[in-house]
Amino acid sequence: MTNLDLVEPNTKSESLSLYQPLLIRHPEGGHDPKDVLPLSEFIALLKEEEDYWQGEQANLPVMITRLRKIFYDKWGWNKDLIRRAADIECRYLTTITDTPPTDSSGQSHVRRTRHYKNNNEVEKYRLVTYRKDDRVFGDTRAGQIPFIYQKDHQEVLLPDGTYCDIAHVLAGLDAYNNPQIVSPLPPWLEFLHDIVPHCDSNMDLVTWLGDIATSCEAFVFDYLRHNKKPVSARAEQHYIDVNAPGSDMLGNIDSYAIARSYDLSGASGRRLTDILEEYYTGPAKSLFAQRRYTLFCDAVGLKWDGQKFANEEEWIKRYRPQLRDATTFMIFSLTEENLQSVLLPLEVWLGGYSDVAKCEILLRLFLRALKALI
Repeated sequence: MTNLDLVEPNTKSESLSLYQPLLIRHPEGGHDPKDVLPLSEFIALLKEEEDYWQGEQANLPVMITRLRKIFYDKWGWNKDLIRRAADIECRYLTTITDTPPTDSSGQSHVRRTRHYKNNNEVEKYRLVTYRKDDRVFGDTRAGQIPFIYQKDHQEVLLPDGTYCDIAHVLAGLDAYNNPQIVSPLPPWLEFLHDIVPHCDSNMDLVTWLGDIATSCEAFVFDYLRHNKKPVSARAEQHYIDVNAPGSDMLGNIDSYAIARSYDLSGASGRRLTDILEEYYTGPAKSLFAQRRYTLFCDAVGLKWDGQKFANEEEWIKRYRPQLRDATTFMIFSLTEENLQSVLLPLEVWLGGYSDVAKCEILLRLFLRALKALI
């Protein structure tokens, strides 16, 4: 049995057992395989973006932010998640729209993002377009969506046949370069963060912890939307697959492995695309593929003794409130109505809906998946 065989349940005896995918050989749901670029083509697109900023290609802290902002900007990224990078300019214009943008064929290029009003989903889209003063195209492409952002191109096919969301790698690396506590308090009051919802690491929150939290909040909204009827295991697995798919989780894990394996200060003079090519396709790629999980576990404080995590219960105790608080942030950011957007996350933070959100269960599922692959 291979590691890939371990990420999905036994379809007969465990068809309703929850599992957290970390490796997949198919794109995430709703993503047509024909739209997925191989890694080499996506890296070529990233190189074009690096070259747009002449003379700055090897300034890794700034370049990582600029590349990340193509895929993740707005929605609190500058205000709450990676504050130190807020003023770094992105090539493209990002706007939030209620109308799905389309091209001449009528096919939407932009993924719909979940938002809720009265516990029901409402239409929201993140639109990324060329500016009127683009250095390469001037105003000839103003308002058009760049190819790199179309059709979820951030999810790529790796040479080994697995899928990985490289935008999640970029998000993790940017947070690594700009570490902070995430809380509703301004930075000068962060010494009081223990009395409000908070996450100790923005790198955790923008990667694996945040993705798991989106599963938790989806459980809560499903529960409320269906008049507090228990969420079925099948529905819970659906939300895990949608909100924390294997391609996203692999990108999350790889951000930690890359951060632990390379100098991201810019002192080396290397481009980020050089690092990505070496990590995923270089002679040492098999080594990185084997060690990525160990590197990740070391980074988040898990101690592997060769058979199990020696500090698993201690780690769960540490991260359970972190995941609860991450869930409150997700609920707040996705809720449209003013009063509900405050009261519901506050109730979750105070311990309400703990049986619905299943924070501890999802953390244990994550650890079970890591054990199968480490």
